[in-house]
Amino acid sequence: MQFYRLLFVILISVSIIACDEDENFTTDPNFKLTFSTDTVKFDTVLTGFGSTTKQLKVKNTSSNAVNISHLYLRNPESAYRLNVNGIQSNDLMDIILDAKDSLFIFIEVGLDPKNEDASRRLEDQLSFELNGQVQKVILETFAQDVYIVDMDISENTIWTGNRPYLLTKPVWLAEGVDLLINEGTKVYFKKNTALHVKGKLEVRGSFQRPVYFGSSRLEELYDNVPAQWDGIYFYNESTTNLLSHFTVENGINGLNFSKTILNNNPITIEYGIIQNFAEKGLFALNSTIVAHDLLVNNCGEECVRIEDGSGIISHSTFYNSWFFSPRSASVIYYKGVGENSFSISNSIVYGTRTNELELESLVNVSVDNSLLKIGSNIQSNYSSVFTNCMFNDNPDFLESEEFNFTLKAESPAINNGSIDFISTYFLDLAGNRRDEDVAPDMGCFEFFEIE
Repeated sequence: MQFYRLLFVILISVSIIACDEDENFTTDPNFKLTFSTDTVKFDTVLTGFGSTTKQLKVKNTSSNAVNISHLYLRNPESAYRLNVNGIQSNDLMDIILDAKDSLFIFIEVGLDPKNEDASRRLEDQLSFELNGQVQKVILETFAQDVYIVDMDISENTIWTGNRPYLLTKPVWLAEGVDLLINEGTKVYFKKNTALHVKGKLEVRGSFQRPVYFGSSRLEELYDNVPAQWDGIYFYNESTTNLLSHFTVENGINGLNFSKTILNNNPITIEYGIIQNFAEKGLFALNSTIVAHDLLVNNCGEECVRIEDGSGIISHSTFYNSWFFSPRSASVIYYKGVGENSFSISNSIVYGTRTNELELESLVNVSVDNSLLKIGSNIQSNYSSVFTNCMFNDNPDFLESEEFNFTLKAESPAINNGSIDFISTYFLDLAGNRRDEDVAPDMGCFEFFEIE
């Protein structure tokens, strides 16, 4: 028995020695490593904050091992940081990569502010030396300095489009204080942050340069992902009366007018996009909303909910195909009291549920020249409020899954809006004229042929 054990040990030892002696390294100067990409690109990175981690896979396709004699970044002061198979270093020597094996390199970038308005391109070069030749992978990102907003706003302030503003904590706009946000301004929010408005918030974007409110996560992975920040909340003390030409997206709540005292001063919301919110897109309590050319879509609850107040909505598109969780709320919900009124004109209200419009009362409610997704029972129940409406016809958006809600040529919404609003709202959300054919279209976008 001991003889066989001794023979087994000898055979294993010989095998190991033979493997060591047989392990060959390719010395072919023409051999090349294979990379998962030739350029590692980061999305725009806000200076002073870390980036996501990118991965580079390096493959040895040879049947022999290779010796990467030197792996390094060209810039010794590089903002990029490497983790090579668990080793954190930007400069490594003699890395053995076995036959048919792979090496994983994890890359991050950290950028210091330079107090510059314009974004700047940052490039470095990751070099691999083996067998007397060098292979290179490009590292690329854009750095953007920001104004950090980490204190409440207690004096009149103007935000401009020179560089973005980043809220790193919940920020309160004090009562009696004005915040004017000019065209082209970008406002980013860290997770769990919100803007709370007791003063006056005026958003004055333009067709060419709308104002943007959204998450500080700029990586493509976070595009169209809700609940990345909280929202914008307005209180009793707020005297806000205009939000114009803007996009607000990817949070928990969009615009939230949570007032406990009825305020009949109208709040005009125009040429805006509100999308990808885990709860409500636009919520108004005890408020008067006058809205036109709005696009509100993809919300976990209502896209628009108005309670105990008034609403006048024209030439807008509301669509919901929320799929992150079960959805029980309609696209639009309205509950009025007393003499409050609610109207929808020249609009589209559509989604994946059978009934996408819910009215608690039909008093002082009107819906005209609009395309609606509602069942036959609701049509009968609400029949007194409808004038020249269309029901359950697919609006034929160009690419709703890609959040493109312009109309296809065959859309039933084309030329079925009322002409009564042309003189008031003759430009659509994209800045196209509504008065160049027989009648305006329903929704926020006017169809036109692309030549």
